[in-house]
Amino acid sequence: MARSRDEAKRNTILLTSKRLFASRGFFNTSISDIVKETGFPVGTIYTYFQHKENIIQIIVEEGWEEFYINIKQIADSDLTSIDKLRIIVEKILPELLLDVDLINILLTEALQYTSIESKIDKLTDIIFSIIKGIPGSSQTILFMPKTFLRTSIIVFFLGILQTAKLSKTKEMGITHKDIVKFTKSVISQSMGVKL
Repeated sequence: MARSRDEAKRNTILLTSKRLFASRGFFNTSISDIVKETGFPVGTIYTYFQHKENIIQIIVEEGWEEFYINIKQIADSDLTSIDKLRIIVEKILPELLLDVDLINILLTEALQYTSIESKIDKLTDIIFSIIKGIPGSSQTILFMPKTFLRTSIIVFFLGILQTAKLSKTKEMGITHKDIVKFTKSVISQSMGVKL
């Protein structure tokens, strides 16, 4: 008889695994560690996940999907392009910055276990569509090759994530508010708009 699935157990396994992967690293975390931390029998872990790699893939996919859906909803809204960028920077980015465990996994494990390249491409497409809608924005940005925009987003986005990670692990005197303020300033100056 197949075991019944309980969403609360699945979420406990994911949250516990995320914390362990972020603090110890993927290779230094075993299924036994997850069993010990959750208090669930090993069979329960395998009821929800095929293997340890499957757990990290789902952590990254679900964490990224939540971030992406939030941005996509804003991009598809009837708001002005400037308001869309403002909401992404002031609301959605800070929500992501709070999840330091996901950030740590994105920066260390995501390249090996998920298709981060396609995620960046989808993010680039959304940002590019928003930028194109800004009246009077810098012509330099509108006519830059999409590959350059992609590179800019990767460097900027990964830099933001790395800074958020470092600011949580070391006393650097930088808060999430500082990161958001800096991001708004860079976007405003580079695009010739006020966010």
